[in-house]
Amino acid sequence: MKKILILLLIIISAKNYAQESYSITMNGIGNFKLGMKKADAEKLLDQEIKLHNLLKEDWVYDTIACSYKDLQLSLVFDRQSLDDKKYDIILREVMSNSTNIKTPSGITIGDDKLKIINTYEAYTIWIIPDYENNYTTRSKTLSSIWVHGDESGNVIIFHMNMNKVQSVSVTYNENYD
Repeated sequence: MKKILILLLIIISAKNYAQESYSITMNGIGNFKLGMKKADAEKLLDQEIKLHNLLKEDWVYDTIACSYKDLQLSLVFDRQSLDDKKYDIILREVMSNSTNIKTPSGITIGDDKLKIINTYEAYTIWIIPDYENNYTTRSKTLSSIWVHGDESGNVIIFHMNMNKVQSVSVTYNENYD
């Protein structure tokens, strides 16, 4: 019985150790890159992506939750105009709260605010409080740290809870000058 239990623990440990790690960059998370066309995302996911909001004339974005291998993601899609009558649907933002994601410098879920600030001290950093109660009360526990890294205008957003990384997203920052 002990040998079976030990073998089972070794198998479980090996499975957890073998989980793939996905890189967070200014371009996206893992293979999901900003500007990627919907058809390319469908190939990666090996499934059709059904968007409901972008089919409506007055909606701009559409968000889906999905799983890619062992990675849980939220993908935000947008319309990109090609001309007056044609458009592509592209990936605008990718977000995850998986412990399998990390930046090249090692920032991952659970890391603290000071580690982000010290790691990205050469970058433009915005620390933004979140709001609760229908955006009427400044949160005492939730905030976001936006790291701007290059001329692309892309940004990595660390979503914080109690000064610890809860999730990470990569998106365009259209207000970046």
